[in-house]
Amino acid sequence: MKTILLVDDELENLQSLGEILNRFGYKVIAKPDAQSALSVVREGASVDLVITDYRMPGMDGLEFLILLKQILPTVPVVMLTAYGAVETYLKSLSLGVFEYVNKPVKAKELGRIVNAALESSDESITTREGTSASLGQIKMGSA
Repeated sequence: MKTILLVDDELENLQSLGEILNRFGYKVIAKPDAQSALSVVREGASVDLVITDYRMPGMDGLEFLILLKQILPTVPVVMLTAYGAVETYLKSLSLGVFEYVNKPVKAKELGRIVNAALESSDESITTREGTSASLGQIKMGSA
């Protein structure tokens, strides 16, 4: 079972998104702020995907993303926002966000995004492993 770290300071969103993700068969770790989410990651929680709100008190989603990527550089991140701005969108993509989504998000759309993010993560692991094996074979073959 895949684990999703869900971060949103709006408790109603945290609860409803958590319920939707549970129905889709995911284990959800729900946190109301970036600091508590980082604590969970630093404590070694196994996380396959992070879904975070952009605008939160204390630390916004972009600051959270920068710190998260230092700990979990390959985990895909989906950024949710009710305040979609082009500048924030471009900045989040440059920092490696898998998808930037305007709230409210429908359950079906959330499911599609989560599946795509997890598949992309699985493919990148396979590609990295396959690439390193191929490079090793090329080096050996040309030596």
